Amino acid sequence: MTVETRVESDGRRRKVPEGPSRIPGWDIAYDHSNSGDPHIVIRQGEGAATRWAIACPWHRELSVVPTQNAERALRQRGRAAWCTGCAEGRPHG
Repeated sequence: MTVETRVESDGRRRKVPEGPSRIPGWDIAYDHSNSGDPHIVIRQGEGAATRWAIACPWHRELSVVPTQNAERALRQRGRAAWCTGCAEGRPHG
């Protein structure tokens, strides 16, 4: 599988977003909603101004992270660390 990339305004090559997310103003960078640990990595903006977040596909909540790689460390702490709906045990669907 080939990943489509583009050079952004800061000169770095990044993956082209998969499309808009259900959260207004954010685009899907990586969709893992059908994995054993459902989550979606979303982004907002381009270049040096890019903001990253991890989103819960069940509760449509997000937690902004300082870098794309910071998402991984937050996710490894468990869903309750970044989704209040999951932390509170709210039903999803």
